[in-house]
Amino acid sequence: MTTSSTVLSASQTSITADIARQWVAAGEAVLVDVREVEEYEDEHIPGAILVPLSGLEPAALAELGGRRIILQCLTGKRSATALERLTGEGLNGLLHLEGGLLAWKKAGGATVESDEAVAA
Repeated sequence: MTTSSTVLSASQTSITADIARQWVAAGEAVLVDVREVEEYEDEHIPGAILVPLSGLEPAALAELGGRRIILQCLTGKRSATALERLTGEGLNGLLHLEGGLLAWKKAGGATVESDEAVAA
């Protein structure tokens, strides 16, 4: 069941943090963090699924069907790269989070930080 009133064009590949937060909160989307394990452990968005870009394969996203998949990283650069790679391998309908985790935080989104990251 879709509760979102946001309509995307067929060619749209990115999404703002505000819209991503709405979709995630409504259970309409899942965030896929394409950063590496250490980065994810330092700080990540609650509920984001870690699938590092270094080992990203289309099969890793196959079980996430039924919800929009939003790729994200720290700033949006690696998620755009991941989107391009996956689209080239035949996956369609993926989005990436403009500005990444930093934009998410700026839009008021919560994150989970490790104790080491807080102490640093």
